[in-house]
Amino acid sequence: MNNEDVTLQELIVRALTGSDQGARQSLQTAAGMDPELQKFCSELEDVVSLLAGSKDWRDSTPSAELTAKIRQAVVTKLPAAPPHFRTVMLEADLGRRRAARKFVLGIIVAVLLIAGIFYLWQKPRMEGERLALTGTLVLDAPLKAGDKLDGWSFTREERWEIDKNGLHTTTGEEFGAMFLKESFPADRAIALTVDAHVPELGEGSTATVFLADADGELTPGFDAASRPRSALALELAGDSLVLNGPGRALLQSKPGNTAGGRFFRIRMEFLGRLVRVLINNETFFEGALPQPPRGPIFAGMRVAGPKKNEIFFNSIRIER
Repeated sequence: MNNEDVTLQELIVRALTGSDQGARQSLQTAAGMDPELQKFCSELEDVVSLLAGSKDWRDSTPSAELTAKIRQAVVTKLPAAPPHFRTVMLEADLGRRRAARKFVLGIIVAVLLIAGIFYLWQKPRMEGERLALTGTLVLDAPLKAGDKLDGWSFTREERWEIDKNGLHTTTGEEFGAMFLKESFPADRAIALTVDAHVPELGEGSTATVFLADADGELTPGFDAASRPRSALALELAGDSLVLNGPGRALLQSKPGNTAGGRFFRIRMEFLGRLVRVLINNETFFEGALPQPPRGPIFAGMRVAGPKKNEIFFNSIRIER
């Protein structure tokens, strides 16, 4: 028995048992207006009715036992089929399958076309939302010993000071954050550059640089752990670098390593809905925020964990 015979048998069994409406359609198409084929198909259905013991056998799914009997009856009956039955049946099934494939392919092409049109329509809008930096220097603070921190606000009673190594915390608080009192509107671009030296950060110790969105309020909001509630925030941990957006939506995450201590130059470019973050002059992330900021925008830093007092910020630079 060749493969075509096996395929034809299974096609007829599926059509007769009602498990494949497409196969039944192929069987009906094969009969068409050919009286000889119609007679043979009618004989096949009579065999099924006889095996099922009822002419209403299509009202319910046949049992496995009945299906096996139908399959055996088809094997027995098929040699008596008209010579052209095999060709007509298989060609009808092939045509049905080709039509189905074309339909599915058409849907896929249509979806891709719609997606492409949407992208091309959306891209100019996104590019239109990109704000441009003018290169104007707003703040250039080397953070040298003796500098005052009058221009900063603090989220807790955490003490920060600047010594020969840079700006850092000095108390036993578990965490602390500070941000510049000067704010910036959300409809203008801003670039924040921070130089920091971090020790080998163990478990639980982190350093974070952020641009916080006050969401229309006078100052940004912070949770009980001094994390900004809505911000573009890059967190440096012992084994990872994590960038979060507003609502703490994850934007990017990569493995990190602070073994032996490391220097980081972090640059955050806030360009409206679009942002770019660089670490040591290499692009870490470039893309759109999940939601547009409302402003005003505040620049700041946060430290946490047992090693927080050993994290030093050496300079802060803000451009417009």
